[in-house]
Amino acid sequence: MNYEADIAIIGAGPAGSTAAYLLRKVGLNVILVDKYFFPRDKLCGGLVSTKALKLLERIFDETEESLNQKQIINFSSNKFEFVCKKKSLAKCYTKIPTHFVERTVYDKFLLDKAVDSGTMIICGEEVKKVDLDSNNLITSKGNTISSKYIIGADGANSILRKEFEKLGAIDKESWIANLGFALETFIAKEKISFEKNIMYLYFGYMKTGYAWVFPNKDKVVVGIGGLLKEINNKDFKNIFTQFLRSLGLDKKTIDGCIEEIRGHPIPFGNFVENPVYKNSILIGDAAGLVNPVTGEGIYYAQRSAEIAVEAILKDYTNQGNLVEDYKRNLNLYLMPELLNTRKSRNMYFRIFNNYFLGKIATFLMFRKVKYV
Repeated sequence: MNYEADIAIIGAGPAGSTAAYLLRKVGLNVILVDKYFFPRDKLCGGLVSTKALKLLERIFDETEESLNQKQIINFSSNKFEFVCKKKSLAKCYTKIPTHFVERTVYDKFLLDKAVDSGTMIICGEEVKKVDLDSNNLITSKGNTISSKYIIGADGANSILRKEFEKLGAIDKESWIANLGFALETFIAKEKISFEKNIMYLYFGYMKTGYAWVFPNKDKVVVGIGGLLKEINNKDFKNIFTQFLRSLGLDKKTIDGCIEEIRGHPIPFGNFVENPVYKNSILIGDAAGLVNPVTGEGIYYAQRSAEIAVEAILKDYTNQGNLVEDYKRNLNLYLMPELLNTRKSRNMYFRIFNNYFLGKIATFLMFRKVKYV
């Protein structure tokens, strides 16, 4: 079957659904294609920052209150703790809470927004081939999608980005050099012996990376991640096991975690310098737009979608240049923060991987924050 649209979007996560929603608001025909059916499992810490909340209100008219009422926000906490190995660096209380979502719910919520706006959804079909000259996509079921523009919102393993690499538009070695990897699992709250409602960040387990325990309503998300080039797969699993033991979990729980463990790549400072090729554009994780220290990606995914839509609309009406407009606004709104964070990353982890330096740093960082 052949489909035609103004814009074809690969990937129905937060970036893809946000782009589809915004494009439909101005009346363009949009096809959103994803290899999964929704709701689908998605391991992720699910942290939604204050910036992301403001974006949700601006674009979708969804407030913190409405998100709580609809149970999109799964859990909120005003407490966090920095830990170096087993030693606490700082345990603090903040006036503004940190919010968490379950990605299975959050992603479906945003996809429903896109569907309600009139976006055509093709789920359960993986894009197998991309032709950047004709703007054609061919799916795993042999269907062809033709469009004027293609948006790659298909994550760290983006097929669109790989097509850029084949054409020499992206340096593959540069992408790999700063690619991260994470292992994550869920643990039921009743199996946790320590305080369950705190966001914990653990250092000292990896040279460039950290471990975490993030609270949710009925469970906690436990994970560890860092630069892929510093990780040996076997050792990484052993490090994660060591971390789980340090949490005081019993052997049965640890064995269950290891059996259910899942891994996924994370852009960790490998921002794509040229995220546009002809009429195709990369957003979110596909463009490497993830915080290179914290690994936060939800805000950057949705904000880059907004920026990409602005550039496409100007180009569509012959009032702008797709490449120049997208790159200029990325450089204006997102890249300064991301580049500065990458520059300070090595120093950041050297400090927090050392208990005494970390203690001094957290005292200076949180001296105006109320200690619990």
